[in-house]
Amino acid sequence: MTLRHLLALGVLLALAGIGPAQGQETEADRSFAADFVAAINSQSLDRRLALVHVRARPCTAGDVGEWWRDAVVRQAKASVPAKYTTSITPVTEPLPFGDRFDYPVQATHQLQIDYSTAPYRLRAVIVLLAKDGARWAEVVPCAKPDTVVAIRANRQARAREAERVKALAASTSPQLRETVVGLYKAGRSVEAYQTYARESGQELATARAVVELLAEGAP
Repeated sequence: MTLRHLLALGVLLALAGIGPAQGQETEADRSFAADFVAAINSQSLDRRLALVHVRARPCTAGDVGEWWRDAVVRQAKASVPAKYTTSITPVTEPLPFGDRFDYPVQATHQLQIDYSTAPYRLRAVIVLLAKDGARWAEVVPCAKPDTVVAIRANRQARAREAERVKALAASTSPQLRETVVGLYKAGRSVEAYQTYARESGQELATARAVVELLAEGAP
Protein backbone atom coordinates (compact mmCIF):
# COMPACT_ATOMS: atom_id res chain seq x y z
CA MET A 1 0.00 0.00 0.00
CA THR A 2 1.30 3.43 -0.93
CA LEU A 3 0.82 6.81 0.71
CA ARG A 4 -1.43 7.80 -2.17
CA HIS A 5 -3.67 4.80 -1.44
CA LEU A 6 -4.05 5.85 2.18
CA LEU A 7 -4.89 9.42 1.21
CA ALA A 8 -7.54 8.20 -1.12
CA LEU A 9 -8.78 5.65 1.41
CA GLY A 10 -9.67 3.40 -1.46
CA VAL A 11 -8.10 0.72 -3.66
CA LEU A 12 -9.15 -1.01 -6.89
CA LEU A 13 -10.27 -4.59 -6.21
CA ALA A 14 -11.52 -7.38 -8.43
CA LEU A 15 -14.90 -7.50 -6.70
CA ALA A 16 -18.34 -6.42 -7.89
CA GLY A 17 -21.08 -5.10 -5.61
CA ILE A 18 -24.18 -7.29 -5.72
CA GLY A 19 -26.31 -5.88 -2.90
CA PRO A 20 -26.21 -3.59 0.10
CA ALA A 21 -24.62 -4.68 3.34
CA GLN A 22 -24.38 -8.34 2.38
CA GLY A 23 -22.63 -10.68 4.79
CA GLN A 24 -22.81 -8.52 7.92
CA GLU A 25 -23.14 -10.46 11.16
CA THR A 26 -24.93 -7.92 13.34
CA GLU A 27 -27.50 -5.17 13.02
CA ALA A 28 -24.94 -2.70 14.44
CA ASP A 29 -22.56 -3.56 11.60
CA ARG A 30 -25.27 -3.14 8.98
CA SER A 31 -26.43 0.14 10.49
CA PHE A 32 -22.98 1.70 10.61
CA ALA A 33 -22.15 0.58 7.07
CA ALA A 34 -25.40 2.08 5.76
CA ASP A 35 -24.78 5.32 7.67
CA PHE A 36 -21.26 5.55 6.24
CA VAL A 37 -22.47 5.06 2.67
CA ALA A 38 -25.19 7.67 3.22
CA ALA A 39 -22.58 10.09 4.57
CA ILE A 40 -20.38 9.63 1.49
CA ASN A 41 -23.33 10.19 -0.83
CA SER A 42 -24.50 13.25 1.09
CA GLN A 43 -21.23 15.04 0.23
CA SER A 44 -21.42 16.51 3.73
CA LEU A 45 -18.23 16.85 5.75
CA ASP A 46 -20.31 17.25 8.91
CA ARG A 47 -22.06 13.92 8.34
CA ARG A 48 -18.71 12.20 7.91
CA LEU A 49 -17.34 13.92 11.00
CA ALA A 50 -20.29 12.66 13.04
CA LEU A 51 -19.10 9.09 12.35
CA VAL A 52 -15.53 9.75 13.56
CA HIS A 53 -14.45 8.45 16.98
CA VAL A 54 -14.67 11.27 19.52
CA ARG A 55 -11.00 10.82 20.47
CA ALA A 56 -9.96 10.99 16.81
CA ARG A 57 -11.86 14.15 15.90
CA PRO A 58 -8.91 16.47 16.65
CA CYS A 59 -7.11 14.61 13.83
CA THR A 60 -9.69 15.87 11.32
CA ALA A 61 -8.92 19.55 11.95
CA GLY A 62 -6.03 21.87 11.12
CA ASP A 63 -2.86 20.77 9.37
CA VAL A 64 -2.94 17.25 10.83
CA GLY A 65 -6.39 16.61 9.37
CA GLU A 66 -5.96 18.24 6.00
CA TRP A 67 -5.33 14.86 4.36
CA TRP A 68 -8.59 13.44 5.76
CA ARG A 69 -10.72 16.38 4.62
CA ASP A 70 -9.16 16.14 1.17
CA ALA A 71 -9.93 12.40 1.05
CA VAL A 72 -13.55 12.98 2.09
CA VAL A 73 -14.02 15.50 -0.72
CA ARG A 74 -12.54 13.10 -3.29
CA GLN A 75 -14.71 10.22 -2.09
CA ALA A 76 -17.83 12.36 -2.37
CA LYS A 77 -17.18 12.98 -6.07
CA ALA A 78 -18.24 9.41 -6.89
CA SER A 79 -21.39 8.33 -5.09
CA VAL A 80 -21.68 4.76 -3.89
CA PRO A 81 -24.40 3.12 -6.03
CA ALA A 82 -27.38 1.21 -4.69
CA LYS A 83 -25.62 -2.11 -5.26
CA TYR A 84 -22.64 -2.56 -2.98
CA THR A 85 -21.26 -5.03 -0.45
CA THR A 86 -19.78 -4.33 2.96
CA SER A 87 -17.88 -6.25 5.59
CA ILE A 88 -16.49 -5.39 9.02
CA THR A 89 -13.55 -7.56 9.98
CA PRO A 90 -10.88 -7.52 12.73
CA VAL A 91 -7.59 -5.76 12.07
CA THR A 92 -4.95 -8.47 12.04
CA GLU A 93 -1.91 -6.46 10.93
CA PRO A 94 -0.14 -3.38 12.33
CA LEU A 95 -1.92 -0.13 11.50
CA PRO A 96 -0.68 1.37 8.21
CA PHE A 97 1.98 4.08 8.14
CA GLY A 98 2.60 4.14 11.86
CA ASP A 99 5.79 6.09 11.16
CA ARG A 100 3.86 8.82 9.32
CA PHE A 101 0.67 9.09 11.36
CA ASP A 102 -0.22 9.12 15.06
CA TYR A 103 -3.28 7.09 16.03
CA PRO A 104 -5.23 8.63 18.93
CA VAL A 105 -7.17 5.41 19.44
CA GLN A 106 -6.35 1.82 18.54
CA ALA A 107 -8.36 0.58 15.58
CA THR A 108 -9.67 -2.93 16.12
CA HIS A 109 -11.66 -3.50 12.91
CA GLN A 110 -11.98 -2.25 9.37
CA LEU A 111 -15.01 -1.53 7.24
CA GLN A 112 -14.71 -2.40 3.55
CA ILE A 113 -17.25 -1.15 1.01
CA ASP A 114 -17.01 -2.73 -2.46
CA TYR A 115 -18.85 -1.39 -5.48
CA SER A 116 -18.64 -0.69 -9.18
CA THR A 117 -18.88 2.82 -10.63
CA ALA A 118 -19.05 1.59 -14.22
CA PRO A 119 -18.47 -1.65 -16.12
CA TYR A 120 -14.99 -2.96 -15.31
CA ARG A 121 -14.37 -0.11 -12.82
CA LEU A 122 -14.40 -1.66 -9.36
CA ARG A 123 -13.64 0.21 -6.16
CA ALA A 124 -13.34 -0.32 -2.45
CA VAL A 125 -13.41 2.12 0.43
CA ILE A 126 -11.54 0.88 3.50
CA VAL A 127 -12.02 2.58 6.86
CA LEU A 128 -10.43 1.80 10.21
CA LEU A 129 -12.88 1.41 13.09
CA ALA A 130 -13.06 1.19 16.87
CA LYS A 131 -15.93 1.14 19.31
CA ASP A 132 -16.96 4.56 20.64
CA GLY A 133 -19.18 3.49 23.49
CA ALA A 134 -21.67 1.04 22.02
CA ARG A 135 -21.30 2.12 18.41
CA TRP A 136 -18.69 1.80 15.69
CA ALA A 137 -16.73 4.91 14.76
CA GLU A 138 -14.07 5.80 12.21
CA VAL A 139 -10.50 6.04 13.48
CA VAL A 140 -8.73 8.99 11.82
CA PRO A 141 -4.96 9.29 12.49
CA CYS A 142 -3.15 12.62 12.84
CA ALA A 143 -0.57 13.31 10.14
CA LYS A 144 2.90 13.99 11.49
CA PRO A 145 4.60 17.26 10.43
CA ASP A 146 6.80 15.62 7.78
CA THR A 147 3.75 13.80 6.44
CA VAL A 148 1.82 17.06 6.09
CA VAL A 149 4.65 18.43 3.94
CA ALA A 150 4.77 15.27 1.82
CA ILE A 151 1.00 15.22 1.32
CA ARG A 152 0.93 18.83 0.17
CA ALA A 153 3.74 18.18 -2.29
CA ASN A 154 1.84 15.13 -3.58
CA ARG A 155 -1.32 17.20 -4.00
CA GLN A 156 0.54 19.83 -6.00
CA ALA A 157 2.08 17.14 -8.20
CA ARG A 158 -1.34 15.60 -8.82
CA ALA A 159 -2.78 19.00 -9.73
CA ARG A 160 -0.02 19.55 -12.27
CA GLU A 161 -0.58 16.09 -13.74
CA ALA A 162 -4.33 16.72 -13.96
CA GLU A 163 -3.69 19.89 -15.96
CA ARG A 164 -1.33 17.98 -18.27
CA VAL A 165 -3.96 15.28 -18.79
CA LYS A 166 -6.55 17.92 -19.71
CA ALA A 167 -4.17 19.43 -22.23
CA LEU A 168 -3.46 16.02 -23.77
CA ALA A 169 -7.17 15.25 -24.01
CA ALA A 170 -7.83 18.59 -25.69
CA SER A 171 -5.11 17.97 -28.28
CA THR A 172 -6.17 14.42 -29.13
CA SER A 173 -6.99 14.04 -32.81
CA PRO A 174 -10.63 13.30 -33.69
CA GLN A 175 -9.65 9.93 -35.15
CA LEU A 176 -7.78 8.77 -32.06
CA ARG A 177 -10.51 10.14 -29.79
CA GLU A 178 -13.18 8.19 -31.65
CA THR A 179 -11.11 5.00 -31.56
CA VAL A 180 -10.23 4.96 -27.87
CA VAL A 181 -13.62 6.17 -26.67
CA GLY A 182 -15.29 3.51 -28.78
CA LEU A 183 -13.07 0.79 -27.31
CA TYR A 184 -13.63 2.08 -23.78
CA LYS A 185 -17.41 2.19 -24.09
CA ALA A 186 -17.38 -1.29 -25.61
CA GLY A 187 -15.84 -2.63 -22.41
CA ARG A 188 -12.35 -2.91 -23.91
CA SER A 189 -10.77 -0.36 -21.59
CA VAL A 190 -7.30 -1.93 -21.43
CA GLU A 191 -7.12 -1.97 -25.23
CA ALA A 192 -8.22 1.68 -25.25
CA TYR A 193 -5.43 2.65 -22.83
CA GLN A 194 -2.85 0.70 -24.80
CA THR A 195 -3.97 2.22 -28.09
CA TYR A 196 -3.70 5.76 -26.77
CA ALA A 197 -0.32 5.04 -25.18
CA ARG A 198 1.02 3.57 -28.42
CA GLU A 199 -0.25 6.41 -30.60
CA SER A 200 0.70 9.26 -28.24
CA GLY A 201 3.92 7.93 -26.72
CA GLN A 202 2.57 8.53 -23.21
CA GLU A 203 2.95 6.16 -20.27
CA LEU A 204 0.06 3.77 -19.64
CA ALA A 205 -1.01 5.53 -16.42
CA THR A 206 -1.29 8.83 -18.27
CA ALA A 207 -3.04 7.12 -21.17
CA ARG A 208 -5.64 5.73 -18.80
CA ALA A 209 -6.34 9.16 -17.31
CA VAL A 210 -6.67 10.74 -20.76
CA VAL A 211 -8.95 8.02 -22.13
CA GLU A 212 -11.24 8.17 -19.12
CA LEU A 213 -11.42 11.95 -19.40
CA LEU A 214 -12.27 11.66 -23.09
CA ALA A 215 -14.93 9.07 -22.30
CA GLU A 216 -16.53 11.55 -19.90
CA GLY A 217 -16.92 13.96 -22.81
CA ALA A 218 -13.94 16.24 -22.26
CA PRO A 219 -13.59 18.86 -25.03
